[in-house]
Amino acid sequence: MYTLKKYFLIAAVAFLTPQLAISDSLVDIYESALENDPVLRAARATFNADLEGKNISRAALLPQLAISGEYKESETNDDSPLVGVGGTIDSDGTSYGASLSQAIFDMPSWYRFQGSKSLSESARAQFAADQQSLIIRVSDAYFNVLRAYDNMQTRNAEERAIQRQLEQTRERFEVGLLPVTDVHEAQAVYDDAVVNSLEAQGALNIAFEQLQVLTGEEHNVLAGLAENFAATNPQPLSNSEWVDFAIGNNYPLQVAKLGKDAAYNNAKAAAAARLPKVTGSATYFDSDSDGTRYNEPFESQQDGNTFAISVTMPIWLGGSLDAQRRQAKQRSLASNEGYIATKRNTIQATRSLHQLVLTNTARVKARAQSIISADSALQATQAGYEVGTRNIVDVLVAQRTVFQARRNFANARYDYILSMMGLKEVAGQLSPDDVYELNAWLDPQLVINKSAN
Repeated sequence: MYTLKKYFLIAAVAFLTPQLAISDSLVDIYESALENDPVLRAARATFNADLEGKNISRAALLPQLAISGEYKESETNDDSPLVGVGGTIDSDGTSYGASLSQAIFDMPSWYRFQGSKSLSESARAQFAADQQSLIIRVSDAYFNVLRAYDNMQTRNAEERAIQRQLEQTRERFEVGLLPVTDVHEAQAVYDDAVVNSLEAQGALNIAFEQLQVLTGEEHNVLAGLAENFAATNPQPLSNSEWVDFAIGNNYPLQVAKLGKDAAYNNAKAAAAARLPKVTGSATYFDSDSDGTRYNEPFESQQDGNTFAISVTMPIWLGGSLDAQRRQAKQRSLASNEGYIATKRNTIQATRSLHQLVLTNTARVKARAQSIISADSALQATQAGYEVGTRNIVDVLVAQRTVFQARRNFANARYDYILSMMGLKEVAGQLSPDDVYELNAWLDPQLVINKSAN
């Protein structure tokens, strides 16, 4: 008998262990999304492509070297009417050469190069913003699952509680202690609770599917948020300090500033298009050909080199230079205004998110207290119902208030987490370390199962 019990115990442990092993944490989802999220992969490819802009623009300022080679065979029939002149020309030859050029004075190319450096730095800042965005998207998706799961759990518990109340109401009606209207009231509330439970299960399924969008993998079990998770005010507490963080570190703001600098340099390049361009060049060539001309053999060998300095200066190109100058200037002005707007929006968003974090911190504490108050009110209402001072409607309302309080508390915790991460993002302080720190508050024993009912 002992052996049989031991066998079942081992089998049970073996069955449960894989269940725990497949429980995904926030870090698991984040690290998978780093490799598989198509939005981030596209952003990485765009970043690498934009980095090449500086190299492309710089090439106009560096030496340009080219080589050439040619082998040629030709045959010509000369039917000249002059006596003794007509005949056939047959030849073949080879030639090769090399040319080297170097811009000596080219202000438009120089300004374009300076602008491209700003755009390359802008690409770096944009990719950093995209990486922060991934953290936000992963956190949103993960905690939306936990939010949907908590909502479903309370909906199901609410449904079961109302079902028990409905059964008790029917029993009392059948013995003549309650009117039929109480049964109808309880039935209506129960039917509504059933619909809410179905809706909550559907929301949970959708939330799990959103994780698959990020990682390309199916996730069915997650780790829940620990009960002792504490909501604390942001540090530093001062609103102005967070605004200073944002002005100095916000990545979209950096993108706008660097874009403004690039547009300014492009405007200067367009304005410098009328300046002379000075280019130095050196060429070398060598050719060798032989054949027959009018039945007489011939041979030719040539080689030589050239050194030159050329100056070009556009005078009139149909008005295109002036149009391009005006166009570049207006784009520079537009980019500058865009930077100002981005800066103002960043400051406003930082202040709003800072206030939201403070509000959500207080809300978490208030929602926790409301659960205690709702439970106490439910007990008092049930006691009054037992002695006849309260009716069934009062009990049902009190029950729903309790479950609503629990949902509000869960939502307040997740709202706090996401608003705190949003504040760090807008201030340029969000990093993978925040994911790992938040992951430490997850409890693997709190299993969030997609198929849970």
